[in-house]
Formats: sequence, structure tokens, C-alpha cells
Amino acid sequence: MAAPVAECPCGACAKARVTIRQIFDVLNIYGWLLDSYVVDFFEQQSWQKLPSSWKPVLRTVTPDEFGNWLAGDISRTRVWPLSLLALRRVTKDLQLNRDHQNSKSVLRCSRAKRTECENSKDLILGNDDGRATRDARVALWKHNNHFLKHVKIKKRHEIQQMAQICADCAQESNAKCVVDVGAGMGHLARSLAFKYGLCVTCIEQDAPLSQRAQKWDKELSISLAKHVSGLPIHLPRHVSAKLENSNSDQTETIRQIREIFINDFNLNEERSGFGIVGLHPCGDLAATLLRLYTSRQEARFICIVGCCYMKLTLEDSASALHGYPLSKYLSSSTNRKLSYTALEVACHAIESHCDRLRTGNYEDLIVHAYRAALETILTKYDERLRHSQVRNVKVTRSMTFEEYCTRATADLEPRVRPKDSDIQNPQIRFHLSQWQRIVIFGALRTMLAPLVETAVLLDRFLYLSENNLSPTLKPIFDAKLSPRNFLLFSVKSVELNS
Repeated sequence: MAAPVAECPCGACAKARVTIRQIFDVLNIYGWLLDSYVVDFFEQQSWQKLPSSWKPVLRTVTPDEFGNWLAGDISRTRVWPLSLLALRRVTKDLQLNRDHQNSKSVLRCSRAKRTECENSKDLILGNDDGRATRDARVALWKHNNHFLKHVKIKKRHEIQQMAQICADCAQESNAKCVVDVGAGMGHLARSLAFKYGLCVTCIEQDAPLSQRAQKWDKELSISLAKHVSGLPIHLPRHVSAKLENSNSDQTETIRQIREIFINDFNLNEERSGFGIVGLHPCGDLAATLLRLYTSRQEARFICIVGCCYMKLTLEDSASALHGYPLSKYLSSSTNRKLSYTALEVACHAIESHCDRLRTGNYEDLIVHAYRAALETILTKYDERLRHSQVRNVKVTRSMTFEEYCTRATADLEPRVRPKDSDIQNPQIRFHLSQWQRIVIFGALRTMLAPLVETAVLLDRFLYLSENNLSPTLKPIFDAKLSPRNFLLFSVKSVELNS
């Protein structure tokens, strides 16, 4: 394990620490918005809790106008409260830049090497490949359509971008092997194995997914063999297992992985060092991978794009190895709390939400008003039903509240299902008439969401920095296509690998 060092004084790490402090200064004032459950909107009178200077504007603004405002348009026909304008400005300034096409979006510790190559296709020409193999692998790139079978457009975009950087890191760290954790159906693994000639072991908890991945590995191999001759095929190996947080469990998993690289791929002990790859590892799995990378000498590099932040275990939970915070900087701070609801909102796509409002495609959001109104009815019958699970119902503007209630409460006892008198209750009808207020309230929460994701990602960035493992954080996906678009990666120095 890399020895912990003092706080890195480089500009990127210093900026990360300052940004985290400023984010929590903002959340100390407005974090209640993120901590509010939309289902409690009427019960908790959430609208009344908004600053008094905001309400005159927000009660008259339409969702499409508010969507334009969130996206940066300042209407000349409306006077916006200065505090609301300031909040929009500061959230934009503090959040990580999500534009994957902007070179200034990269946050790189000054100790980190620039691993991105001018042309990642160069990486397929490995030092130990013969001329015929090199030519065959180059020819393989002309048959990219074979890799698109079974792969949705979103996943195609993600795999193309991530595979290139993973291959860059493998080249930089002199690693021939990759461990793809949470590999699913193996789409990324196949690109790394076939296009870049890497030895890939996939770890997937869901055994049926691993079985399907193996089937598709063989299908692709047969298909490519018809078009490209002389290409040695190293099919990914698949392990159905859950990567645990404990050192003893990880040691056994690592032993199994290295045996695969040595026995199945005919690599010697020295060449069985590996990189860790995770395309959207869920919740604590991202933290587990980061701990694995810092603690194991065999782990040469890491490339992860996290997701499902609401599934992170927090420091005040019963778990000894929590998922947030990871860095000593945040762990030593008293101002670092993030709630489940805040982390859940951080998984939403602000770009898509703004577009939805701006284009008027928001009428189905009335479902939030329906659910909040239903909550007032359910808790009237039985307080124990607060925040109870009801059926998910796809709502259109033409669906009535009565129809929604019938479908949503189908699994509940008849005694607590809404009656006609509940549905026709004047207070309920008034709540439903205010449905656009819930849309606006939800948009305010979405405006703050990138601050939460930024705090989580910078915590992981600093964790690697504190372990002298020089991180880089950059958006690599189109955020509208893939909202969780930040890749955190690090390559160990030659000294640490030796």
C-alpha cells in the first residue's frame, strides 16, 4: 500500500479542498431542499419553507420558463430575487464541469502523468506482439459493427470512451491484465480483450449475467474469425463472485484472479499485475475498488465511473468500512454530512431535466403531486403508512388522480385505500391544482444536485491523493446520454509497481 503523505499542495488538490468547504457552506443554508422528500411536499408544507423573497416569482413562473432559467437564460421580462440568482451562480461555479468536450474540465493532480495517448489505437500494437498479430489487430478495428450487437446506444458511447482510457492506463503502467468488476454482460471486457489485446478477468455477482457474457464472447470470437485471420483470441475469463470489503475476502479473490492470469493466459508472476476497471460500480463497490487499489501492489491502475450514490453507507452507519467519506480531509471535518435523499437526487441528470422543462415535456411530472396527495390520505388512515411503498404508475396528463390511486394502492389493504370522499376532498383538490409548484420545487433540488456529486467525487479524488496515488478526474461521456459521466483514474508510478 502506498504510504499516506501530507496534503498534496498542488493546485488541483488545493482547489478540491476549497471547493468541498464552499459546497458544504452552501448546503448548510439550502441543504434542507435536498433533504426534503417530495412525497412530503403537502404534509410538511415545503412550499412555505422557501425564502419569502422567492415565492412571489416562483408561484407565477411556468416550468418551461424555469427550465430556461436553470439552463442560464435570464429573462428580461422578470425580476428574479438576487439570492436565487446568487444560488444559481454559485452552484454552477462550484460543481465539476460536466462538459466532456471541454479540455478545461479535467482535474488532475500535478503528480499524475498524462496518460491519454494521441491515438489509443496505437495501444493495440503491444511490445510482445508479432508483426502478423499487430496487422490482424489493426484490421480488427475495421469491423467495429460486430462489437455493437446486443449493445444499446448509451452503452456503446460509454464503452468507446472508457475502453480507450483504460487501454491508455494499461500502456502507461505496463499492465497486460485488467480486472473488470461488475462486468455485467461483458461489453467493455470484450472491447478491451479483442480490440486492445488485454487479458481480462470479469467479476460479476449475478451468475446469469456472467453466463450470457460468456456466450456472447464466443459468438463474437467466431464472427470476427470469419473476417480477420491470424488474430490470437484471448477470451475474457468470468468469475461469479461478490467483491467484499474485508481484507481476507479480497486476498482470496486476488489470489484467484492472479491464478487465472498465470494459468489461463500463460503469464508469469511478474506480468500478472493488473488494472481495476469499473463502469458504474454501484454504491459502496466504488469505495471497495478504491481501497483495493490503494492496498494491493498488484493493482497497477484504476479506472472507475461511479453511480448510485444513495446506496453508499455513511460514516455514522454500522458499517466499519463506509463508502463516504473516504478521504482524511473530509473524515476530519465536522461539516460533511450528506443524507440519503441528497445522494439520491445527485444521481439525476440536470441537463435532461432542464431540457424536459424547457420543451414543455413535463406534464407527466404531475405524478409527484399525485403521490404527495396520496401520502396525506394514507397517513390519515394509518401513520405507519408514511413513506410506504406503493406501485409505480406511469402517469400521463390524462390520467385522473382517482385512476392513479386505484393502481398505486392495489397492493394495500382495502381499509386504507382512498375512498371517493378522500379523492373529492376540497383540500386534496386544492393540492392537485398546485402540481406545478412541486415541479418547480423538484427543479430547485435538481439545481443543487451537482454539488452533492461533486463532493462525493472530490472526496474520492483526495483519498487517492492522500495515498500518494495521483488521481485524475474528468468527464468522458455526454452527460445528456450518460448522466454519471465522470471517470476517476490513477496510474501507479514505476517505483510502486516494482
